[in-house]
Amino acid sequence: MRADIYMWKNSLVTNHRMTGMSYMDDLAFDPRLTGYAHRLGIELPLEVGLVEWKGRSYYHVSGVDREGRRVLIEVFIINSRGTLQAVLAFEYPPPIRNLYPS
Repeated sequence: MRADIYMWKNSLVTNHRMTGMSYMDDLAFDPRLTGYAHRLGIELPLEVGLVEWKGRSYYHVSGVDREGRRVLIEVFIINSRGTLQAVLAFEYPPPIRNLYPS
């Protein structure tokens, strides 16, 4: 399972430059994210939020699980090429970790 998640995380890349809202729309409707959420028992639609921290934009994708709790699915940044890049869990900024305490 870990290898699948790692492969999935590295495969989510958009090949064109977008605005902040376009990134959010792209993440909210990405079939890989929605499929992954479904396998985890997370209901659609997904919600994408933006947190600015230390001069960087972090896009966090979440959904609601079967018990009605909001669950973090993934966090992304925009890399130097202007594409989405998954952030490793231990690199999530404190404001995002505080939104999803468990």
